Amino acid sequence: MKPMQKKALVVAVAAGLGCGAAEAVYKNPEGTGQVLIYPYYTVQQVGGKSMNTLISVVNTTSQAKVVKVRFREGKGSVEVLDFNLYLSPNDVWTAAVIPDSATDTTSGGKVISSDKSCTNPALPSGGVTFRNLAYASDTVNGNSRSREGYLEILEFATLTGTTATNVTHLSTGVPANCAAVQTANGALPSGDIAPPTGGLAGTGTIINVAQGSDIGYNAVAFADWRFSAYNPTLADETFNLTDGGTFSATVNTANLSSGYRDTPVFVMNDSWATASPAVDAFSSTIMATNVMNEFILESSTLSNTDWVLTFPTKRYYVGATAARPFTKGFSSSTGACEPITLTYFDREEKGATASGSDFSPSPPATTSTVCWESTIVSFRSGQAHNPTGTTSAVLGSTNTTSVTVGTFQNGWANINFGASAHKIEGPATSRVYAPVTSMVSPSSVTYFGLPVVGFMARSYTNTSAGTCDVVPCNYNSSFEHKYRTNLGGVAKQ
Repeated sequence: MKPMQKKALVVAVAAGLGCGAAEAVYKNPEGTGQVLIYPYYTVQQVGGKSMNTLISVVNTTSQAKVVKVRFREGKGSVEVLDFNLYLSPNDVWTAAVIPDSATDTTSGGKVISSDKSCTNPALPSGGVTFRNLAYASDTVNGNSRSREGYLEILEFATLTGTTATNVTHLSTGVPANCAAVQTANGALPSGDIAPPTGGLAGTGTIINVAQGSDIGYNAVAFADWRFSAYNPTLADETFNLTDGGTFSATVNTANLSSGYRDTPVFVMNDSWATASPAVDAFSSTIMATNVMNEFILESSTLSNTDWVLTFPTKRYYVGATAARPFTKGFSSSTGACEPITLTYFDREEKGATASGSDFSPSPPATTSTVCWESTIVSFRSGQAHNPTGTTSAVLGSTNTTSVTVGTFQNGWANINFGASAHKIEGPATSRVYAPVTSMVSPSSVTYFGLPVVGFMARSYTNTSAGTCDVVPCNYNSSFEHKYRTNLGGVAKQ
């Protein structure tokens, strides 16, 4: 069943139970929504050359919209910049994240854009440097914390009336009147905002021109996040994932009833087990017990592999102490380290279980950890072309967990968030519908794992091509992760 068909089923059954017209946030596999999470941006260096990250967001609807654009650094998800963006019908907005300094690797990142769409505040031609004001006490990392992280875009509202006219592009390709929406506090006339309708999509491109490398990915889209308009604001951290308009979620699970798979789980509006029900609902849509993907480390192509693991709701559970599904409090020097185990296989089915701080053979009881909001898992096999130290080879990340896969040069791996405390307790009124015609009685549902998104990035070098015309013969690609979920003890493969 397609996601909307599943939701139609859930809403119909909920209405039949006298619950009214129920709605629920869900991760949309069709790629559009009200919330977009871009799992990674970076301006770190590889081979002494800086990465840039190109961002695009597409309004696929015929309605003008206003959205929040927020960049978060990768260690603790602290906001380093946010602003409001106004999208015309069928508009595309583009920007780039570049180093604030071409030579100083301790400097932060900055965002630049030549796009004509309105923003509030207006973006100057030279761009805006990311700010460390929210983590100024971190003298260990300083401005360099903002060199890598992730991006979130959240829809405030659709626009009508004069405001819609002001932000819509004329035949000249320029909006009619950006100054009219660049108010001091961001607010718009209440009569000109209407409920959000979704339809946003986006991509990220991590590019290193000097190295001849380019890695692209799709933003992760979440639909039905809010059902009422939110008048825009410019206040710090105001309007974030705690402002979801529902405490409900639709999650696809496994074979909960004989002969029926891909069953929606609908969590009715009620109190979750923690203090942030809107965030719990959002987290439940991306909870995973396992993350799986491939790796390649071949000496013949000087290949390397990084995995991006981003936990976009971790900041709402982790401070000096942690709440489930996370278990460790945050330190700017060590992060908030969650235990993992990693199993890997080569392409001929030979496998091993890796453990220990560097995943070399260690006592079976030892586990490794992922510590940052955006952690890069750097695969290594001890070959001369593999990275050493604490920087990853493909993305140049310093928020890195290094894993050694013995002498394997290629294969696939499985990261398991195995700690029993990695879970969220759902409300007592959770309802599991399985199959189409019946429902499991309302009861608390436990979502196991951690809320995670990301992708694998890998590199190749054509060592037999000789000298290329302009740059080395480097090639890159990226692939979304695969996941396993476990809801109430029922695992989905």
